[in-house]
Amino acid sequence: MVAPIPEAPEIERHRAAMFRSDLSKPVRLAIESAILDKDTTFFDYGCGHGGDVTRTTNQGYLSNGWDPYYQPNNLLADADIVNIGYVINVIEDPTERREALLKAWSLAQKVLIVSAQVLIDDRTSGQIAYGDGIVTRRNTFQKYYEQEEIKIYINKVVSVDDIPV
Repeated sequence: MVAPIPEAPEIERHRAAMFRSDLSKPVRLAIESAILDKDTTFFDYGCGHGGDVTRTTNQGYLSNGWDPYYQPNNLLADADIVNIGYVINVIEDPTERREALLKAWSLAQKVLIVSAQVLIDDRTSGQIAYGDGIVTRRNTFQKYYEQEEIKIYINKVVSVDDIPV
């Protein structure tokens, strides 16, 4: 007798969107290092609840964002600086993950900021292996990257040599 193949879990990506009380670390570092300044436009690809867009706009930056769940009616827009922060690590489909990175790259006029969850020591506590990542207790997907792995992935997808920060 053949065991039935377990049904794939329904991933709830939108639940991975974080509520923050301040700027995300990648956007804060972009401002601190003057990559993002008041003369550049900023677009947050996969902005979730829009916290970085709201905070940068309130600080005088020309900012906009799009998210397939929370901000689906916002237009995708070219910008000097495009942030795809903690997005590729929550997309369970490798093809869709690659397409998201390529789309964000196509919008970036000067700089694309890519950030993802890095590998943690205890990946197995209450989590289910799924594809090349895990399903979390919140029924979201996480692909944890090692620093060199994310660099190689970005370089391969967008065909440029990235600069880790």
